[in-house]
Amino acid sequence: MDDVAGCFEFYADLAEKLDGKQKAPVSLPMETFKSYVLKETIDVVGLITPWNYPLLMAAWKVAPALAAGCATILKPFELASVTCLELADICKESEMKHIGIDTEALKEHFGKKVMELEEEKKIVQQESDPLLHEVKNLSVNIDGLAQKSQDVRGQKMKALEAQILDLKKKQENQVQLLKQKEKSKETAKKLQAEIQYIKAQKVQLQHKMKQEAEQFRQWKASQEKELLQAAVARSFCKVIYIYDQDIHALASYLIKLHAKCS
Repeated sequence: MDDVAGCFEFYADLAEKLDGKQKAPVSLPMETFKSYVLKETIDVVGLITPWNYPLLMAAWKVAPALAAGCATILKPFELASVTCLELADICKESEMKHIGIDTEALKEHFGKKVMELEEEKKIVQQESDPLLHEVKNLSVNIDGLAQKSQDVRGQKMKALEAQILDLKKKQENQVQLLKQKEKSKETAKKLQAEIQYIKAQKVQLQHKMKQEAEQFRQWKASQEKELLQAAVARSFCKVIYIYDQDIHALASYLIKLHAKCS
């Protein structure tokens, strides 16, 4: 309780200091203008307090709000609201004493008002009973209409459900078609990749065939050259052989001729 009282005293001092700071001048670089601070309330504030230290928590929020000139609406925790209700009663008594109102007369006045309200309530009740009876009769008719309307709505709902099922089937078919299309695209991509691979293999084979053909041509040329060289060599040897035989025959003839002449 001392902390609660200290909280209200602290913010009461701040309220007096706040009044002293109203319309405090603010220095500006231009002398043609004058400026000052005017702090105003924000009217009504809503305050919510927890369950722990409910009265002190309420004081922490109510005191600064009242010091700033604001009306407050306090919503305490429902399981710890007794002390906050006592605080409200104290505030009410303080306000009545502050403005000089007789609480007993005020209670009597409000008591009369309550009695008048009770009488008005009875009159309204008497007038409302026939109306309630009519409302019940109308409700029976309305229930019949509501049942018919419900049947019509049920039929419409069934028709809509059938349409939804049809749309769902169409959607599933579309999904299947899309999946097949995606599979076809994937198959086409694979085939395209295989075609590109075959083309690459074909180019490599053509290049290799060209190399093999060139090597075969070179080998064939070298073989033909070797055969030609061998044939020329054999022909030359034969010519030499024939030439040697002719020389020997000529020599024998000359020897025989010389013998006859001598």
